[in-house]
Amino acid sequence: MEEEHHHQLVFENSYVKAFYVEIPAHDATLYHRHDLPYVSLPPPAADGLNPPAIVSGRALPPEPRIGYMAGGFSHAVSNPSDVALRNVAIELLHPQGAVRNRCAEVVRGQPLTNCDKPTPLDPSLLSRYTLFETDEIVVEYLALPPDSIFTSTGTSVMLVGGLSGVTTNAPEGSREDGAFFEPRSGLVWLPADSTTVFKPAPGGVGHLVLIRFKDAKSLP
Repeated sequence: MEEEHHHQLVFENSYVKAFYVEIPAHDATLYHRHDLPYVSLPPPAADGLNPPAIVSGRALPPEPRIGYMAGGFSHAVSNPSDVALRNVAIELLHPQGAVRNRCAEVVRGQPLTNCDKPTPLDPSLLSRYTLFETDEIVVEYLALPPDSIFTSTGTSVMLVGGLSGVTTNAPEGSREDGAFFEPRSGLVWLPADSTTVFKPAPGGVGHLVLIRFKDAKSLP
């Protein structure tokens, strides 16, 4: 994907290559190949990480658009609309094995299994549930009600994206070790045992996606 000029590499390490993708209105990508599996997420709004939360009372925001493609295919993407099409593509550098829908249908025609989504959802409480998983990663959705805090203190490596109405104390800019925030793509890299805080924008409800790498303790 590095050779397709609409795909801009924003960071990489031994787990992922992350690309910010922007296709202007009435434009199209070149025909290009995806050799590796990847997860797609929305980037932050054009005005930055913390757009005003559009909610009704304390209603939860909709789940972010998220997709998974197994790789090994070529295509071109056109944008017939009057606004730019933006996306974040996260190439997964380790073999992924089997893919399983949990609470979201990322594999068409495959049933949802072992969904851990609370029913009914209580918009006054932090809500966290699994969207899908592979043999290598677990992908979760997290909704933050007003005045809540989520602190990452796990022992596994995580990549956080799909931020909407959320602030973080992770420092900007790629680093060799430690957590960091890449603002254009809205991705936050969290090494094992890092302590990073996420909060909803004042008075709003925020959401984010957690990509947890199973059994990964640190960068090789």
